[in-house]
Amino acid sequence: KEKVEPVNLIFVDNSKSVKEISSTDEISKINSVVNSIYTDVENTRILTFADKVNEHKIDDSIYFSGKSTQFDNIFKELKSFQNVASAIIISDGINNQGEDPTQEASNLGFPIFTIGLGDTTSEADVKVEKITSNEFIYAGRETEIEVVISNNNLTNKKVNVQLSENQKLIVQKEIVLSSTEINRVRFPYSSEIEGEHKLLVNLISNENEKNKSNNSKIALVNVLATKKKITIIAGSPSADLSIVKSSLNKNEDYEVTSIVQLNSSSYANNRNDFKFVEEADILFLIGFPNENTSPEYIKKVANEISESKKATFFIFSLNLDFTKLGNLKNILPFNVSQISNTFKEIQVKAKDLKYSLLGSGNENLNEWEKLPPINLTRSKYIPSIESQVLLEDNIAKQPILFSKAQKGSKIMVLTAANFWKWKLQTANKHSQLFDNLLINSVKWLGLNNDDQKFALTTQKKTFRLGEKIIFSASYYDDTYEPINNASIEVNI
Repeated sequence: KEKVEPVNLIFVDNSKSVKEISSTDEISKINSVVNSIYTDVENTRILTFADKVNEHKIDDSIYFSGKSTQFDNIFKELKSFQNVASAIIISDGINNQGEDPTQEASNLGFPIFTIGLGDTTSEADVKVEKITSNEFIYAGRETEIEVVISNNNLTNKKVNVQLSENQKLIVQKEIVLSSTEINRVRFPYSSEIEGEHKLLVNLISNENEKNKSNNSKIALVNVLATKKKITIIAGSPSADLSIVKSSLNKNEDYEVTSIVQLNSSSYANNRNDFKFVEEADILFLIGFPNENTSPEYIKKVANEISESKKATFFIFSLNLDFTKLGNLKNILPFNVSQISNTFKEIQVKAKDLKYSLLGSGNENLNEWEKLPPINLTRSKYIPSIESQVLLEDNIAKQPILFSKAQKGSKIMVLTAANFWKWKLQTANKHSQLFDNLLINSVKWLGLNNDDQKFALTTQKKTFRLGEKIIFSASYYDDTYEPINNASIEVNI
């Protein structure tokens, strides 16, 4: 049976942080200590560690270039050795990635010795901990960039915080460092150019810091395009169609095309190219289908919505053919239990929902009840269980406006007609309600993602005992506009 000689292992921290807290003389001493142990202790092997563990030859130099330090890698490596006599870890003790190895270290069954690097006194230091931006940034719209800054032994000292892009200063603020050791600084930011942008935060301090390398940090933000292609398919010309087109065309971020049936074989402006349906980001179906719409065209539109998961806004009209509407039942977010081609006059009432597409605040929601009455279908229908009702009949509580988001598709439904009155028979204040509803609806329909509207993050995944944890939260409304005044409670 082969005898396995006991081996002594030296693990040397090869991360950048060692160089940052150590002078040239101290770096030289580290190499001297390693050489001394290697010479004096029999059967010794040297390994360096940072984000991974590597075998090290005694004649090679240690460059302290690793980007992170993972202590758990040491203990994974130790398991691969047989008959370990001892292990020596030479490190600054900054474990900034991976799992906490404390429990694993206590179960190894052989001694582990540590040699600490760096000054044990607490150095004055200011550091950019984290840069947070809204996940959804749109070209031409202002958003906020939040910078978390920590300090050690620099309470009440002043620091200049700069935000730059492409080596050009955007904005700067002078702050007084907090006694809590954490400052949060918010900067306005906007860009007209879509795509990925590299932002740099830099701290300018007159204090005598030993480590200046943590005074800056880079963050990448993604600016999304705002130009949305919207195609309207209408069963016939109507005042409601005109109002929708007028409201949408006011917004320069929308490219609006309309396909309007005049009869079974002709269309307004001879426009009936299906490419406008295929290329659209969002479809508006107004009074579609009607009695003149062919079953083939209905099927073609239904297939495009279903297969492409096309965001769609269904709007009823007095000329809607409810029997033909049944051909769209696989994509409609409601079931029709009784068909009627007649409409009744009703007053709407907004559901009391926080941060909905209708806006927030009781005053804003109450304004909907002051709008002129519109016409609601007498057909009986039941929205799917996943739907969110936004407007309802103020007496019978019949849903009038509702939305549904499920399995990558988004659909909205307005089951009423003659809503043009909301624009033309109201004061300017009330007429804006419909415009804002359309804008918010397009925003919501145009977001083809399933991201959560609330996110809570920390600066990293694992922490040492006693280490500070910095929480950052983001909260968005239904149109994914950031809500900056929300109250968030965290229970740990």
